[in-house]
Amino acid sequence: MNTTSMIDDVGKGREGELIFKEDFLNFLGIEYVDVTGCQKFQAIDTDFKSTIGLYEIKNTYKDNRQVVIEEFTNINPDLCPISKGWFYKTKSDLVVFVSYKTRVMVLVPFTVEFKAHYESIKENYRLCRNSVTTKGANRWQSAIRFIPLDDIKGYYSMYKKL
Repeated sequence: MNTTSMIDDVGKGREGELIFKEDFLNFLGIEYVDVTGCQKFQAIDTDFKSTIGLYEIKNTYKDNRQVVIEEFTNINPDLCPISKGWFYKTKSDLVVFVSYKTRVMVLVPFTVEFKAHYESIKENYRLCRNSVTTKGANRWQSAIRFIPLDDIKGYYSMYKKL
């Protein structure tokens, strides 16, 4: 079974967070607090806090006109208890999918309307299991769906600092 290290995954995620800080928050002059290391905000899947909202950053956009929605942090009961993914845990106002390669961002206001729309279309897309992730002796396996931007038209905007 293929495995990945949580330490490596966090490092990749930090790359997207850095792009978001440099190209969006700092460029637009938005005052913010980086809460990635704060357990209170980790519990609600939030990376940044500002006076205008909470932001969750995903370094998963591959410039392929699809976003990746994690429905399960763990789907494999042989590894640990089943748990819902960030889609069901985040309390962020905006989820930002960042491309490390091009620095393009897909900004999705995480509204009740978007969540309902996703629930209405998700069964059209296969739930894919990721490799098993390890952190010390702990192991889990997330599950995701790849959602084409065409199917969430009207629920997102694209951003790239020029």
